[in-house]
Amino acid sequence: MHAHRTRTRVEGGHRVTVDLPSDFPDGEVEVIVLPAVDDADNERTESHPRRLSVDELLANRLTRPSGVDPVSLADMQSAIADGALGRGDV
Repeated sequence: MHAHRTRTRVEGGHRVTVDLPSDFPDGEVEVIVLPAVDDADNERTESHPRRLSVDELLANRLTRPSGVDPVSLADMQSAIADGALGRGDV
């Protein structure tokens, strides 16, 4: 699969021109146009708010329910070992 990412500017008439590398294959392509994000602070304008990345979404959802103790390293190692050996109940 070939992919090409570039920044450009929307000019009058709402047209965008993209120059592709010479090794990009001929044929039909899919074009997705997004407002540019400032890489320095990853902020978008008020009309285009920043969205969570998948990592941020998962990190925010991984919270321990109240009343549940954290899992210890020994518990994790035991679960991994049990999984590797098979529990025999499957």
